[in-house]
Amino acid sequence: MLIERIGKTWRALATGFSFAVFFGGGALAALTLFPLLGLLTPDPEKRHRRTRQVIRRLFQCYLGMLKLLRVLEIDVSGTDALKRIEGHVVVANHPTLLDVVLLMALIPQVQCIVKHQLWNNRYLGGVVRHAGYIRNDLEPDALLSACQSAMREGANLIIFPQGTRSLPGEPFHFHRGVANIALLSGADIQTVAIRCTPLYLTKSDKWWRVPSRRPHFSVTVGDILSIRKISEGLSRPLAARAVVKRLETYYTGILSSG
Repeated sequence: MLIERIGKTWRALATGFSFAVFFGGGALAALTLFPLLGLLTPDPEKRHRRTRQVIRRLFQCYLGMLKLLRVLEIDVSGTDALKRIEGHVVVANHPTLLDVVLLMALIPQVQCIVKHQLWNNRYLGGVVRHAGYIRNDLEPDALLSACQSAMREGANLIIFPQGTRSLPGEPFHFHRGVANIALLSGADIQTVAIRCTPLYLTKSDKWWRVPSRRPHFSVTVGDILSIRKISEGLSRPLAARAVVKRLETYYTGILSSG
């Protein structure tokens, strides 16, 4: 029991330190590293791609730090598939705060739809602006156009169809936005399943409430869903429902069996 209490206290302190590194490091990079990268790369598209590549490396280092501090463990299967995809919609469930960090560290070239409030965030605003991420408050046509443009250039678009972190035990309910983006762009969907045992940094958790044992993250790269096959012979509204139903059924099955 004493060893468990010591371990839990250490993880709480290390989690607090990790949050400080994340936000402080983001602010520092936005003030120094990314402006320098901008000076060296005047072309906006190239600058955005290089910035996103740097963010991927920084996230890899960040996850390495979390493992080194023994805050968590990470097990990934199917990473070779992620290295090969281009112009796909990457769909994942969203149990924890670290999900986007995990995916962006694993996928070579990504684009994200980001909450517009982050543009003015004192710590991360500079990061999302330099990376050229897509704001979620764009008009629907402009949002779709930005997504299509990114995927035509080979980027993979990360989307969490639940819209926010899920609450433990709640059924999957996916929004149709992901289906409409995939249908209108003709992009296939790469599925990724994320598990965390015991749960950590969920929507209902405070960061200092760490579990009694070290959380284990399991990331499984799953099937690629062919949009053409799912939507064949269906009108777009019916096809969107079919895509959402397929995703909800897939995640319910794979996560309940895991």
